[in-house]
Amino acid sequence: MITIRDVIRDREPYSVRDDITVLEAANYMANRKVGGVCVLDGDGRLIGILTERDLLNSIVLPCRDPATLTVKEAMGELQAVIETKDTPREALERMELIGRRHLPVVEGERWVGMLSMRDILRVEVSEQGDELKLLHEYISH
Repeated sequence: MITIRDVIRDREPYSVRDDITVLEAANYMANRKVGGVCVLDGDGRLIGILTERDLLNSIVLPCRDPATLTVKEAMGELQAVIETKDTPREALERMELIGRRHLPVVEGERWVGMLSMRDILRVEVSEQGDELKLLHEYISH
C-alpha cells in the first residue's frame, strides 16, 4: 500500500517564514513552480499554509500591496495536516472535507513537506495504469 511518505519521498519540502513579505513568498513559489507552501514561524514550527488561492483572495482582490504585507497576514488557516503513514485516499478525503487542494505533511510533531491534489492524481493514474497492465496481461495469456 502506498503511503504519503512514498508520495513525497524524493521531494524538497517547500516552506516560507511567516515574517517575510507576500511578494517574497510569491517569488519563491513562482521560481519553484508550486501552488502552495507551508508557513513556519521563527522556531521552524508549522503555523499555516500559503496558496495561490490565498494570494488571490487576500491580496489581489482586496488590492493590498504584497510588498508591504507579511505572509502571516495573508496565509490560510491551518485546517488539517496529513501524516506520512496515511494513504493518498485519506489525504483526498481530508482535502475534500476542508475544501483545500494542499495539505501539510507531518511525521508526529515534525513538519516534513506538502502534498497537493496533483500528487494524489499522479498516484491514482499510476495505480490505474498498473491495473490496466495486469488486466491486459491476463487477457493476453
